[in-house]
Amino acid sequence: MLSKTLAATTLLVLTISAACGQSTTVSFSAGPGEKDIFFNGLALPNGNQVEVGYFSPGFDVVGNTFNLPSLAAAWHSLGLDNITTIFGQSGRFAGTASTADPNFAGNKICLWIFKTSNNGAPTPSSYANVQAYGLFSGSSANWLFPAAGIPPGNMTSVTSSQADQAYFGLNNDPLHLVLNPVPEPSTLALLAASAGSMVWFFRYRSRR
Repeated sequence: MLSKTLAATTLLVLTISAACGQSTTVSFSAGPGEKDIFFNGLALPNGNQVEVGYFSPGFDVVGNTFNLPSLAAAWHSLGLDNITTIFGQSGRFAGTASTADPNFAGNKICLWIFKTSNNGAPTPSSYANVQAYGLFSGSSANWLFPAAGIPPGNMTSVTSSQADQAYFGLNNDPLHLVLNPVPEPSTLALLAASAGSMVWFFRYRSRR
């Protein structure tokens, strides 16, 4: 009887260890005592979405910050959480997400935080309802997705206060991570026209 009990216990431990070893887990937060999320001078309203994930290796994140569909095409999402109020403090979030996908291991963790017109999830594909967003990461080793393994080796935790890298948005405020507004279509058209004019000028100059 004892041997059967020990065998069953061993099998249970091995099963749990195998299941845990097949996943990578990340906790991500902007809780009390950490930087909250701000936009336009106010805490980000409840319901807005925070995603944790990574961009395809080699993808130019900074060069595509005004092209939301392009960012989305290179984005690999681990999970998401919503902005909420924690202990009476607004502009907060606290989520945990796991994956069995081995491709996450070693990639830089990013937080993609949205402000939408309806304070909900971004419109799929077009992102037409996104008014502002922020893309943040960190330079410390805990901002790399761990390889799958036995806990706690397959787990990491990142916080808003550790986010010392900003691809889009501001992270130099000691109390807040600040989202940047998405440029109006007319502004993007003007930027594109200016870039096109510069390309034409340098090509003309090189021919001369």
